[in-house]
Amino acid sequence: MVDNIVVRSPGRALPKPVAGLAFVTMWAVGIVLFSIAHLVENPLLGAFVVDTALVLVSVGFALLFVDWVRTALRTMLFGLVAIVLFLVVDLADITVLVYMLRIIVPLFAVFVPVNRVANGFRIFA
Repeated sequence: MVDNIVVRSPGRALPKPVAGLAFVTMWAVGIVLFSIAHLVENPLLGAFVVDTALVLVSVGFALLFVDWVRTALRTMLFGLVAIVLFLVVDLADITVLVYMLRIIVPLFAVFVPVNRVANGFRIFA
C-alpha cells in the first residue's frame, strides 16, 4: 500500500521553559495592568488598559499549550491584532464590538488546549 500523505514538520519545537517564561511574564504584566487601570483618568483609555491585560493573559494561557515556535509566533501575532482591534474599538466607543471582543479573545485562548486534547482522539480510524 502506498501512502500519499506527507507529514511535514511544522518547524522547531517550542521549549517548555520558554513557554512557561512567556506565560509568567504575560500574566505578570496583565495583573499589573489590571491593578493600574483604575488610575487612568480617561475611561476609554482605562478600558483599553483592561482589555490589553485581558489579551496578554489570554495569550499567555494559550502559549502553555503550544508545541511549535511557528504556532507561538502566530498566537502572539493574533494577540497583537486583538490589541489593535481593542484600541480602535475602545477609543471609538463601539460598545457592541468591545463586548464581542471581550468574549471572543478568551474563548480562542481556551480553544488551544481543547484542540490539543481533541487532536489525540480518533473517531473514524
